[in-house]
Amino acid sequence: MNALAARTDALDLLLFDVCDNLQLSPTQHNKAEDRYKSIAKVIGAASSPFSHWDSNLYSQGSMRLRTTVKPSDTPHDLDLVCEFDVSHEDVNPMSLLDQMFTLFSDHGVYGGMVTKKNRCIRIEYKDEFWLDILPACRDDHNGGTCIQVPDRDRQHWKPSNPIAYADDFFRNASRRIVVKFSDSRRNLIVAEATAEPLPALQAIEEKTMLQLVVQLLKRWRDVHYANSEYPPISIVLTTLAAELYTGEQSIATALLEILEGIVGRLNSAHAQGHRLQVLNPVHREEDFSERWDSCPGAYLAFNDGIRKFATAWREVCMSQNNPGKLAKGVFGRVIDDAILREAGMMQADRNSSLLGISSTGRIVPVAAAVAPMIRNTNHGAR
Repeated sequence: MNALAARTDALDLLLFDVCDNLQLSPTQHNKAEDRYKSIAKVIGAASSPFSHWDSNLYSQGSMRLRTTVKPSDTPHDLDLVCEFDVSHEDVNPMSLLDQMFTLFSDHGVYGGMVTKKNRCIRIEYKDEFWLDILPACRDDHNGGTCIQVPDRDRQHWKPSNPIAYADDFFRNASRRIVVKFSDSRRNLIVAEATAEPLPALQAIEEKTMLQLVVQLLKRWRDVHYANSEYPPISIVLTTLAAELYTGEQSIATALLEILEGIVGRLNSAHAQGHRLQVLNPVHREEDFSERWDSCPGAYLAFNDGIRKFATAWREVCMSQNNPGKLAKGVFGRVIDDAILREAGMMQADRNSSLLGISSTGRIVPVAAAVAPMIRNTNHGAR
């Protein structure tokens, strides 16, 4: 890994800027929050078919983990859970899903925007957001924060536990780095139609290494599978990354370590004659990769894509050529945006006399320099 270590500084800086560019803007986050609050009001209204049950609305998935990435060419989905304070054993799962669908399809605002998915209902806005609402009931058998959710394909309940999953993710993420998660770990609050606030928009400097890597995995997914019907779902990528992250403090090498770890798991599973399984680490009855059983093409696409990514990323890390040009083949045009941003920041520092030249000829902060950089004068306008 010596060759890798010699290149990680520049590459990590580039990747950090990529992740910064992938952040939702404050405007996008505020829009998501406003829509979240509106959904909570509809579910908690006196006219709602659920008004006789206490409920709690909370985020799950990328919004809860703060690994959301700005949409590229496809809408971004915000995943919500509406947990009702009633045992799943006393509720018909298909009726629950149907009632949630009817509530919004009959609503004056949402009527033409609602579709029924396998386990949730989706509200499709005209701009860059989808909003998926997953109805759920208390799982008294497993207890704690475990829930049961309806599954149309199976016409039955399915176990889940998004709150404990998020807590487990953050435990893995903090193996070396501990940052601010003041709003991200919450116990379920049961009251009349309560709604947890969405996790606050997190500054890029506050994110853990694991969060950054997950964002990069998602952007690779969006680029690599842009024209494919089989993109891997976020929860599979996130779970594998969390399980394989060991505390590496370089973004580039942490990503490589995780990619090669996934390839190793694929090889091990195939040697044993079965596919790779990706189970919920806090609820082993839930198989996040079950889609691959009914859709082998999706598994083949994942297997092929992740192996190509691992090979390409090792080349990026090891090559002496321009890492930005190589990385663009993996992450797309967001690399160009990051390079332009970094160049602009460097030019601003140079003009402010904050950069200098080290004894080895490298551009460094002025405090570490042996000679200041000469300010650049642009004569192009003359």
